[in-house]
Amino acid sequence: MGWDAARMTAEIIAVAAHKGGQTKTSTSVNLSAGLARASSRVLLVDCDAQANSTSMYADEDDIEFDLLDIVKRDVDPHKAVCETRIPGLHLLPSTLAVARLDQELITMHRREEQIAQALAPLADEYDVMVLDLSPNLGPVVIAALCAATSLIVPTDASRWGRRGVSMFLEWSEDLRTAKVLSADLLGVLLTKYEQGTLISREVHRDLRQSGLPLFKTLIPKRTAAERMVAEKLVMGDEGADMDLSEAYGKLTLEVIERVNAVRGERLTEGSA
Repeated sequence: MGWDAARMTAEIIAVAAHKGGQTKTSTSVNLSAGLARASSRVLLVDCDAQANSTSMYADEDDIEFDLLDIVKRDVDPHKAVCETRIPGLHLLPSTLAVARLDQELITMHRREEQIAQALAPLADEYDVMVLDLSPNLGPVVIAALCAATSLIVPTDASRWGRRGVSMFLEWSEDLRTAKVLSADLLGVLLTKYEQGTLISREVHRDLRQSGLPLFKTLIPKRTAAERMVAEKLVMGDEGADMDLSEAYGKLTLEVIERVNAVRGERLTEGSA
């Protein structure tokens, strides 16, 4: 299963959460790997100064340019893009210097559009861009959401995570009203799920009853997740946890199905 060819420019999927600890970065790096291994041309864009997505695929000493350089310093984004060990997957990296971008954006004209403009020269070279956002509501996150065409909101199977989803979606509706955010919500992704615990089952039930689009795939809670990060392993790598690899493989297929569906809806709306 691949991307619908009806849209030639990249689908830009933002992976966003209101709070930390929601496996946002794990979702970003594994989804990117899954899409690339499904024969898509993928660009993983690390928008977080912690650079956790970057560290999974690149060594800090090898990074010449980052997101700050292409947004603030007008560096050609092609110069910032790095190849990864996975065929078809490229990385636009972050470094600690990107922490300055929030402050820089405040002084820039039309700051909400700056990341979209910076990524525009790359749009025809990829099927999909996956944006890993930091867990806050700062200017970089707002600009990344403005650039996005689709949105995935991960949440862990806890009441705090469920509350964080509600807060983030309420805030995103304010951005829609302000004409800053137009991305389609592909779905809420439940992570760190444990079938044997009451809280996981309750959160899953509440999300199903909420009316929100919920991915069928549940990402299980696995102690091996930390080992995979430490060893820089993603789905499909030798030594990766089989349960996590299987779950992210299923998520990849769901994302492709949902993107193709929303693309079809956009075409219908555009021709109406």
